[in-house]
Amino acid sequence: MRRRLSLRARVTIGSTVAAVLVLAIASAIVFAQLTGIVEQKEKAVLHGITEVYRGVIQDNPDARFEKPGANQHVAIVAPDGVERMNTLPEGVADRVAEFIADGPRLHSVSTPQEGFYVYVDPVETADGTWYVLATRDADIADDVLSEVILLLTGILLVGALVFALGSWFVTGAALRPVERMRRSAESLAVSRRGELLPVGASRDELADLARTLNDLLERMRAASDRERQMVSDASHELRNPLAVLQAQLQLVDGFDADADAAVLDDARATLTRLTRTADALLQLSRIDSVDGTGSATVSQLSSTLTDSIDRLRLRSSELGPGHELDLDFHVVVDAESAVVPISADDFGRIVENLVDNSIGAADGPVSVTVTLTQSPAAIELSVGDDAGGFDPEVAQRAFERFVRGSAPTYPGSGLGLAIVARLAQKAGGVARVENRQGVGATVVVTFTASRV
Repeated sequence: MRRRLSLRARVTIGSTVAAVLVLAIASAIVFAQLTGIVEQKEKAVLHGITEVYRGVIQDNPDARFEKPGANQHVAIVAPDGVERMNTLPEGVADRVAEFIADGPRLHSVSTPQEGFYVYVDPVETADGTWYVLATRDADIADDVLSEVILLLTGILLVGALVFALGSWFVTGAALRPVERMRRSAESLAVSRRGELLPVGASRDELADLARTLNDLLERMRAASDRERQMVSDASHELRNPLAVLQAQLQLVDGFDADADAAVLDDARATLTRLTRTADALLQLSRIDSVDGTGSATVSQLSSTLTDSIDRLRLRSSELGPGHELDLDFHVVVDAESAVVPISADDFGRIVENLVDNSIGAADGPVSVTVTLTQSPAAIELSVGDDAGGFDPEVAQRAFERFVRGSAPTYPGSGLGLAIVARLAQKAGGVARVENRQGVGATVVVTFTASRV
């Protein structure tokens, strides 16, 4: 399998290619500018040569023309097309008519031997238009341009090398914190507290990445701790009822029908407790696994509250003697279109868990009052009872998992208030306990509400 280049190598190659392109474009611009300057200089020099012969033609066109100086070449063409002088070099001398036809300007000519600049200068006289063509050996201009090409090529190569080396070392220095984080991550254990990725002193993007990863690591550790605690608590809570259920079933021997019936009744109660615990654990698992909480209007929550109260009253009829339930509710809202960040189903689950908790905490008949009130920016659900309240140590941990009251007949799993707290937390709300020991307790859940 082909191994991909490292990030450092890719950054170095990419930045070097970009730098070479920029240098190449800059070199081309410089060369073009310099070529233009050289051409203008050559044109000025050649124009100076033609000016000498221009003056002679205008003063005495029949005079004998002197040959130009060293390394200079001139051709003079009379109005009748006769060449009065032609010292142009080989490969150029026979192209005089072509240059004149192309017009009075600077021509760039290349021959197999070398290159030339040929300047055509028209001279107007009474007899017609004379043409003076001048050139000189292009060695000087060619040498200048050749040296410039070599210089620009050298600058391009050296610049690319320097930029590649600089980019290699700078990229290495920039990625060094990433390498440290990678090595640290290899040795990190999610379950090991206190170990985090190194965060650089500078407040740059890499430091922000390290802090974000450390926050993710902490959340993963917290989730792992919750999972382990959940498994541990569930194992502990389920082991005792299962052992009791097993012992109860072993007592059924078929010899005493009344005794067997009593044992089976106790077994059914134990099985009911196991079922409630398993159902509560399933609810908590689903709450933690679902993203988002949904939303509902205050009007929908009011209807859900009414439906939940009806179901709870119907269910209370199945309670045994001495466990009567007096359930009442009050709804005081003024903006039914306000939106609360919790679904109607989750809200109904909160109501039923709170009322069930009040029923389970009572040794006998219990009176429960459910109230839904609205303020300008929040909606508050409170469930109060006269079941004697929590023990002080239990009140402080009421929303923890598997924390149960001290009622001897309490059938709960200790997860009802934990479900309430988790649902409220996911919806951005908060749950609290107002404990009146020896009298009763009120659980208050508050959510934000936005008016539309």
